[in-house]
Amino acid sequence: MIIEELKLYEGYEKNLDTFSQKRNLIYSEENTKGKSTYLRLLFYALGYPIPSTKGINFSNIYTEIILVEKGQRYTVRRDKNLLTLLYEDNKVNFTLPSAHVSFLSYIFKYDNIKVLNNLLGFIYVDQDKGWTLLNRGIVIGKIRFSIEELLAGLNGLDIDDLIEKKKSLELNKKKYLALLNIQALSEEVYEKNGEIFVSDIEENLNDKIMYCNIRLEDEKKTLKDIDLVINKDKQFFDYIDLMDLSVQQGDIIIPVNRETLVNSTVNHEYIRAQRSIIVTNIERIKKEKSFYEMKLHDYYDKNSVQTLFPVESEDTIVNKQLANVNVDQTMIQRLLDETNIELKELKSEIRTKTKFNNEYISKIYKHVFKYAKELEVENIISTNEDYIFTSDLKSLSGAVLQKIVFAFKVAFLKVIEENMDTKLFMVLDSPKGKELDDTNMKLIENLIKKELGENQIIIASIYNFEHEKMIKINERAIEGRNN
Repeated sequence: MIIEELKLYEGYEKNLDTFSQKRNLIYSEENTKGKSTYLRLLFYALGYPIPSTKGINFSNIYTEIILVEKGQRYTVRRDKNLLTLLYEDNKVNFTLPSAHVSFLSYIFKYDNIKVLNNLLGFIYVDQDKGWTLLNRGIVIGKIRFSIEELLAGLNGLDIDDLIEKKKSLELNKKKYLALLNIQALSEEVYEKNGEIFVSDIEENLNDKIMYCNIRLEDEKKTLKDIDLVINKDKQFFDYIDLMDLSVQQGDIIIPVNRETLVNSTVNHEYIRAQRSIIVTNIERIKKEKSFYEMKLHDYYDKNSVQTLFPVESEDTIVNKQLANVNVDQTMIQRLLDETNIELKELKSEIRTKTKFNNEYISKIYKHVFKYAKELEVENIISTNEDYIFTSDLKSLSGAVLQKIVFAFKVAFLKVIEENMDTKLFMVLDSPKGKELDDTNMKLIENLIKKELGENQIIIASIYNFEHEKMIKINERAIEGRNN
């Protein structure tokens, strides 16, 4: 893919920037002038859910990007959550964020969803997290990268259920840790504010409301799982009906559809019945929660007149709310321990399945080792191919970590390019902004020349890197340029 033009419209302000097919430098004489924002807007224009930066609300920006992929020139326009693709006499709309992967699949003529979901992890090296993102973690905002998911996609392995379960467990882990932290804070606030008095009635009602919230969350998760099953069930039978299949027994021809498949209707109705039960439970718990909240509100109304101060400060109200928190620490700690064990076992299962008969592990490792050698950090790389799964970043720091991260990124890029049968562009934000000195930066530049000479490279920096096209930013990302 080659980016040819990027247009940005902010009210009456308009930018038009053109790009070289090779080396591009997004330059400013000083930091904090808008280089990183500009790079984010580039990916925003490609449909990614990129978070806004200070001073520019991306949802107010209308973008137009012209790109070339496999010889076809496309114009891509984004207006909030609508992405419009134009080429020749064709026009295709994609609703974001749900249809973003469909847009990428359409552009690249490539349907490996797991790979497409992980593209940003190696084509965009963000200045904040990109230079420490090795093989898994957050790329930017809520966009994540996972080597396990990437390799599963390359190898045609279906581990979607395991990946979804892993996400659910990780969310639960965050929830349990947050509950334990808020309980600790609650106890600290209560100890320091002896004047805050929580009555038995107030405490009891708050406990009941919290219990309702926990039950609601469980029921909503169950409902989500059931809706997923119903949706997949519908897609399956829609596909069967579309195929217009039939079977023949003697002279009798029997059509194959949802009506003739044994037990299909029964199973579907059973699932729908279960869904109805869950929906009813949710409504019942909501009413129960509302009842307790009303009782608590009445309690506050009746007792507010007894306070010495008719109006409490906001700080006092917050402290009082914190002091009211009552979490069963023993239960939450037990759930956290169980989740950690289950998460560890699940990660092991995912890795085992990912590794089985996967030729891409060896391909990626060979590239990583080759590039690490050219960056003079091959002594850090293990001789075991499993090194590409390493999570030991604590032993790496500074320039060493940055060079190994870059070796990984280029390795991913080269292997994925071969699989997708295309050339991908790469964006590097402030490569010298961390701990790279001139010598180490020269090694990275040499690797770019040697291995990415046919790729479009976009570098944002206050340093004058080698380039064919410079886009100079004076004060902010959008400032009326026509370059």
